[in-house]
Amino acid sequence: MNNRKVEFLRIALLVLFAFLFLIFSFSCRPKEIKIAEPPSDRHQPFNFIGKRGMVVAAHPLAAQAGLEMLKKGGNAIDAAIATAFALNVSEPFASGIGGGGFMVIYLASEKRVTVINFRERAPLEATPEMFMEKGKTREDWRKTHGLAVAVPGALAGWNYALKKYGTKKRAEVMEKAIEIAEKGFVVSKTFSAINKDEYEKLAQNAGEECCYLNEGFPFEPGDIFQNKDLAKTLKLIAANGIHEFYKGEIARKIVKAVKEKEGVITLEDLEAYEPVEQAPLNGTYKDYTIFTNVPPGSGGLLVIQLLNILENWPIKKWGHNSSAYIHHFSEALRFVFADRGRYLGDPDFISIPIPELTSKEHAAQIVSKIRPDRPLNLYPYGKFDEREDQKDNTTHLCVIDEEGNIVSQTQTINHFFGSGIIPEGTGFLLNNQMDDFSRNPSSLNAPNSRRRPLSSMGPLIMFKGEKPFLILGSPGGTRIFSSLTQIIINIAEFNMSLDEAIEAPRFFTYSVQGKPRSISLESRIPDTIIKTLEKMGHDMRIRQDYDKYFGGAQGILILHDKKIIYGGADSRRDGFGAGY
Repeated sequence: MNNRKVEFLRIALLVLFAFLFLIFSFSCRPKEIKIAEPPSDRHQPFNFIGKRGMVVAAHPLAAQAGLEMLKKGGNAIDAAIATAFALNVSEPFASGIGGGGFMVIYLASEKRVTVINFRERAPLEATPEMFMEKGKTREDWRKTHGLAVAVPGALAGWNYALKKYGTKKRAEVMEKAIEIAEKGFVVSKTFSAINKDEYEKLAQNAGEECCYLNEGFPFEPGDIFQNKDLAKTLKLIAANGIHEFYKGEIARKIVKAVKEKEGVITLEDLEAYEPVEQAPLNGTYKDYTIFTNVPPGSGGLLVIQLLNILENWPIKKWGHNSSAYIHHFSEALRFVFADRGRYLGDPDFISIPIPELTSKEHAAQIVSKIRPDRPLNLYPYGKFDEREDQKDNTTHLCVIDEEGNIVSQTQTINHFFGSGIIPEGTGFLLNNQMDDFSRNPSSLNAPNSRRRPLSSMGPLIMFKGEKPFLILGSPGGTRIFSSLTQIIINIAEFNMSLDEAIEAPRFFTYSVQGKPRSISLESRIPDTIIKTLEKMGHDMRIRQDYDKYFGGAQGILILHDKKIIYGGADSRRDGFGAGY
């Protein structure tokens, strides 16, 4: 063989080895998670699809953080907590370590549902009259004052769940959130609009130099939002544990910030906080079974009440959002609100007749009072003193892993951007959850020492037969249980796909001291329906701010026979699903 041939073979072998090396190197690189993008018209139904697992949350970065945890071998609990931390960074106006919430968990190997209650608590020094001055309620004290801040429970709840039911270390589930906080992300239209709405509160309580304002101004869509202070806070917690928040450096900063705004939270309040694991509340609708949280989270209980009432009527025959359906549903809502105002509060301090409220017999009594052609003038239960202009806010996330474990989790700091108070150098917002207590000092839900305020949160898991079928939850204050019930009915009665059910236009009403209030609805409901309801005697109100008013539901639908998982994410917020 001559020298030319030898040289040719040598070069050919080198090229071959280089090619094989490139293939091997590429195959060993971590694969980027590719997620289908929803259509630009977000009201057009779009179901995210998975075969093995799914995470749905109110921001794409949070959903991706949860999916990455699943792909690293974490279970649904690990992924839910990774998602929760990421939401604190990417959707900070709705939830975070300065707030609280509820987690409903299904443990597939045990075929058991359990609930972790990490709802905030009132400080030791709280009293029923704490928001009263000269016999009148000071609204600013309830919302933007140090007195508005309840003892946060989120970190304690997440930590409890991770230690008992998770498989990953604390630092692992926090890693993605820290990365997002350090690198930043592009501000969405949703973030910008809410930032502008709450500008005055942030400027007043956090100062124009705070991280939630851009050189003293609200963030615009397309701006980059970074939170270096929050990254440092999360790193400290990842390294040293949650005692930094409840007993250490962060705790001292929380107390200082609240005291500067004339609040009463102490280090003892923070140190005394503990989450509670509870048995779920359950109810049925036809061949479905719902598992949800118990009071002081009222949303699940009221969903069960509404479904019990709706079960008595030919809903499918009436049709989706028909005048008959909206009329009967609205009348049921007004009775449910009367029950809520009369009976509900913190069960650690009051007795709540839960079996009676969720019974089919109680539903039948309500049905017998509702007229088919016109609204009542009086809804004869208790007093409900909550106002329609509330903009309580919250967020929800859903997770299912390859083993079938499930988390349905709703968490909050109450109003958008909470109290607007940021402990110095920490980057997180403190809640204004004390506003969820009643304005009436004699109410069962009046503020008092160490009580948990009544909540409308209702994370749920719905079973069809013996198998999990639907994971669902939503923000939206007192609109939560109405929205969740409408979504369930859209699926169970009107045969909608998951995201079609979530995107469908919604409506809402309530009663105050037994008197009916307007039916609020989205403009996508036809004028002919609105006019028919007006002729029946209803006062109708079209909500232009439906994206904030009606919340942002997140859900997962599991079709066991087809071995497919659907994720549905509400376009009313920046909802997103990530499956694999």
